[in-house]
Amino acid sequence: MLKTSTRHTPAGPVLDVRGDLDFHTVPEFRKTLEGLSLLPGQRLVLHLAGLQFCDSSGITAFLVARNLAATAGADVALAEVPDTTLRVLRIVGLDQVFAIEPAERAGADSA
Repeated sequence: MLKTSTRHTPAGPVLDVRGDLDFHTVPEFRKTLEGLSLLPGQRLVLHLAGLQFCDSSGITAFLVARNLAATAGADVALAEVPDTTLRVLRIVGLDQVFAIEPAERAGADSA
């Protein structure tokens, strides 16, 4: 099961992701991503503290988020990435593609 919620900050939207991001839930996640409003220069933050499981479909969904942000002239960052997911990102080299923010930065710009 996947639950998402969006917070808007001056720097851009923060998408809180909780539960499992897998083959079954990625379509819902992508629909949420596509419904976000991003302006040039903003940063979309995927706040992953509540992420319990992420398979290869979920990793691909992070790339979709990156592409959507780039199309809007925005940036994307991952925040509070669980250790298991961070390990996979490092193995495949995506820790070099995504900005990865610690917990204290994730909600710093909340309004």
